[in-house]
Amino acid sequence: MRMDERWFASHLREIGNEECLDLVRTRSVGQIAYCVDQGPVVFPVNHTVADDAILVRVSPFSGLARRLRVLGQVPASYQVFEYDEYTSTGWSVLIRGRAESLEYDELPEEADRPHPWAEGGRNLLVRITPLEVTGRRLLAA
Repeated sequence: MRMDERWFASHLREIGNEECLDLVRTRSVGQIAYCVDQGPVVFPVNHTVADDAILVRVSPFSGLARRLRVLGQVPASYQVFEYDEYTSTGWSVLIRGRAESLEYDELPEEADRPHPWAEGGRNLLVRITPLEVTGRRLLAA
C-alpha cells in the first residue's frame, strides 16, 4: 500500500494480475460459478493454484461434473475474497476462464491437489484456466 492510499476512506484500487494470483494463493477456499439451463450456480470449494490455473475437487456426480462430461469445457469463474467489517477493508479477485476435468496423466502430485473440507467423494479434479484475472482492494480510511 502506498502512503497516500491510507488517507482516502473507501478508496478502491485495482490489483494487478500477479498480485491477484498471489492473494489467491494465500487462501484455500473460494467460490466457483458456472451456468446451467436454469441459470448461474455458485458454490464454495477448496482450491490450489498450479501454473496460474485454479484446481478444485468436486464430486463426479455433481452438476459441474455432468456438464463437463457432456461439453468437455465450460465457461466458469472463480472468486476469492477477504473482508474486515470493522475496518471496512478487503480485497476481491475474480478469475474468468474455462473449466475442464483433468485426465489421469495431467494430475499433479497429491500434495499439490486441493483437499476438500467437506466429507464425501470429491475425486474429480477440475482446472480453471484463466482468460481474465481482475481484482480490487478496498483500502482503509
